[in-house]
Amino acid sequence: MTAGAAVVSLPALLLQRQQQCRALGWRLPLWLQTSTAATEHSTEAAEQTAATHPLLLALLKTQPPQATVFWLGDVLPEVQQACPWWQIQQIERKSQLLGAECDVLVINTWQGIDWDLVAASAGCVKAGGLWLLYSPVAEFWLKLPNPKAGKLRSYPYEAGPSAFLQSWLNKSPHHNWLVYHNNLLLQDLTLPAAATDADVQSQQPEPPYLSQHQQQAVAAIFQLLAGHRRRPLLLTAHRGRGKSAALGIAAALLQQQGKNRLAICAPHPDNAAVALQMAKQQLQQLAPDTELALSFWPVDVLLAEKPKLDLLLIDEAAAIPTPQLQQLVAHYSRVVLASTEHGYEGTGRGFLLKFQPYLDAHCPGWQKFQLQQAIRYAADCPLEQLIFQSFLLATEYQLPQYQPTQPLQLKLIPQTELAQYPRFAQMMALLSLAHYQTSTTDLWALLDNPALQLFTLWQQHELLACAVISLEGALPDALTKQIYRGERRVQGHLMAQSLAFHLASPELARLKMARIQRIAVSPVLQSQGLGTRMLALLQQYFASTDVALLGSSFGCTSALLHFWQRAGYLPVKLSQQTEQASSEASILMLKAVQPKWQASIQALQQQFSQQLYWQLADSQRQLCPALAVKLAIPPAIPLPATAHEQLQLFSAGHRPYELVEVWLLHWFNLNYQHLPAATAAIFVKKLWQKHSWQSLGSGHTGKKALILAIQQAVSDFIVGSEPLFAADPLTCIKTDRL
Repeated sequence: MTAGAAVVSLPALLLQRQQQCRALGWRLPLWLQTSTAATEHSTEAAEQTAATHPLLLALLKTQPPQATVFWLGDVLPEVQQACPWWQIQQIERKSQLLGAECDVLVINTWQGIDWDLVAASAGCVKAGGLWLLYSPVAEFWLKLPNPKAGKLRSYPYEAGPSAFLQSWLNKSPHHNWLVYHNNLLLQDLTLPAAATDADVQSQQPEPPYLSQHQQQAVAAIFQLLAGHRRRPLLLTAHRGRGKSAALGIAAALLQQQGKNRLAICAPHPDNAAVALQMAKQQLQQLAPDTELALSFWPVDVLLAEKPKLDLLLIDEAAAIPTPQLQQLVAHYSRVVLASTEHGYEGTGRGFLLKFQPYLDAHCPGWQKFQLQQAIRYAADCPLEQLIFQSFLLATEYQLPQYQPTQPLQLKLIPQTELAQYPRFAQMMALLSLAHYQTSTTDLWALLDNPALQLFTLWQQHELLACAVISLEGALPDALTKQIYRGERRVQGHLMAQSLAFHLASPELARLKMARIQRIAVSPVLQSQGLGTRMLALLQQYFASTDVALLGSSFGCTSALLHFWQRAGYLPVKLSQQTEQASSEASILMLKAVQPKWQASIQALQQQFSQQLYWQLADSQRQLCPALAVKLAIPPAIPLPATAHEQLQLFSAGHRPYELVEVWLLHWFNLNYQHLPAATAAIFVKKLWQKHSWQSLGSGHTGKKALILAIQQAVSDFIVGSEPLFAADPLTCIKTDRL
C-alpha cells in the first residue's frame, strides 16, 4: 500500500473536484487503476482482457446525460448499457479531433493504447470536463504488451513490455491529478485558492470570441489589411488556443465588409477544416443564406494559378516547404501565416527561426502575434501540464554555442538509457524544433521500436545535432523473394523493400543497412556544414559494423538533393506521387558503407536515371525541371554535320521548329548540363516532358515568342556568347520551382 493512501468514496470526490475545476477553468485528470482476479494471480499478461469495473460505471454515471463523450480504445458494452443516453464517439484518427470538443474523454488501455491519440485528444476536453485514464494496476500494466505499438515496431519485433510506458509511469507522481488504486486514493488534486464563477466569466470576451487573445488575433488580421502592403502577419500558438478558428472568424467578418477574394491554403485540407467551418458558422449568423467566399486551395494549385486575392490565409505554415512559402509571400501582399508551436501539426518556433531571416530581408515591418490563452480551459490547467510533461512538449531547446575550429563528438545513446538520459528532453526538443513533422509517435517509437537508434553530435557539452537511424534489411531469403514477387510487405524496412520490389534487387535486401530517418541540426547552426560532418561521422561509425549500406528517403528539393549528393549518396528511386507532408516527390538515396557494394549502387543509380528520362513524358511530367536535369540521364546520340547545319538555320529563323524538333532534342541531350537553369527548364518542359506550347506560355507569351527564345538559346550556345538566353522572354514562362 502506498504511504498516504486513503479509502474514499470516489464518485462523491469526483463531483466535488469537478465543481472546483469548473470554477478554476480546469479539466480534471483521473487515473483509475483496477484489477481483477486474473490480474492479481496470473502471470500470463498477454491473455488478460478488460473487465468493466463497477467503479468505472459509477464514475461515468455522475456525468451529465447531455455530455459529449469521446472514447479511446475499445468501447465497453456495459458502459453503453449503463449510460444509454450517451452518444459515445470512438476516436481512432487524429482527423476526428480537428475543432472538436468533449465533456468526457475516456481512455481504455486494456487492449492497448495509442499514445499519439492520447496526447492529441487531451486538448478537446472542455473546462470542468473529465479526462479518465482506465488501466490495470500499474505493476500489471507494465507487463502487458501494447498491440497499438505494432504500427511503429519494425519486423520482426513483436509488441512487448513498453519502455515508453515505464517512462510515462515514472513521471506520474509529479503530475497534479487524481490517482485511484483499488478503492484507495493514492493521490488527490492540489487546488489553488478558490476562484468564483464570476472571476472566470469576467475573463471571457463577447462572442464569437472564445478568448481575449483570439479577439486580438482577429484584430491583428484587420490591421494587416488596413496597414502597409507586404507586411505579413505570423500567428503562433500551442494547440487548443483557437488559432485556426480566429482565421475563420476574420474571414467571415471581412466578407461582411465586402472582401470576397479570400483563400486559405494548408498542407492538407484537414488542416483548414476548422477555419472553414468557423467562417461558415460565423457568416450564417451575420448574413444567413450567404455563400462563403473563403475557399481552400492546395498549395501547388495556388502557386500555379495565382488568383487575385484580398487576403491569403496559410494554416499550419510550418508544414509547407519554405520555398513554396517564399513564393506565396512574394506574390501576395496581404498574407497571414499561422503555425502550431509544437506537438501534432507543426513546430512553429523552429519554423520562425528558419523563416524569420527571409521575412526580415524581404518583408520589413512584418508582424507576429502569439495566442497564449487556451480557449477551452485556463492556462494553469493540470491536464495540460500533465500532457506537456508526459510527452516532453514543454521543453525549450537551448540554442548552443559553436566553435567551428573545435572538435566534434558523435555519440550513440543506448535505447535502454534514453528515457532516463539527462538531456533526452533537449534532444526531442531539437528534433521537434528542426523538423515540422515531429509528433508524439516519434518519441514513442524511439523508446519502443528496437530498430531505432538515436545519434547525437556534441561539442563539449553543447548539443548541436541529432540523427534518428532505422536499422533495416538482413531479411531472410524466402522473405525477400516474397517481397520481390509482390506477395508480402514488412514494416520498418523501407530501403530493403524498395531494393527488392521497386529496384528488382532482392539480393541487396538481404544486406544489413541503416536508413537515416531524420537528421536535425540546430536551426541557428544550419548551413555551416554540421549536417555533412555528422554524415561523415555516421559513415565512420557504421564502417566498423556489419552494416553494408546507408541511405535516406525524403521529399526531394534541389537543396536537399545537393546536400545528399555532396555527401556521396546516389539517387536510386523517385516516387511518382508527392508526399503529403512535404508536397514533394520522395527520393531514395543510397551509399555503400563497404566498398564492395559501391558498384551495385552505381548500377542502380544509372538504371534509375536512364529510366527517369523516359518517365518524364508520362508519369513524371510534373517533376520540377531543375530536378529533372540533375537526376535524369538522356541517351547521348552524336549529331551529324547536317543536323548542326539545320540547327544553325533554325537559330537564324530559316527553319520551322517542327522540322528540327528531333535535332533539338538530341542537341539538348548532349548539352543540357551546360545551359543556365531557366534556359534548360524550357527545353525540359517542351522536349522531355512534352508540354504543349499553351501550357509553357502565360500572359502575352505565346508559341512564337517561345520559339524565338529557343532560337536565341541555340544561337548563343553555338557561338559561345554570354548570356546564353535573354532574360525578358523568360519572365512570363512558367518554370515552377526554379
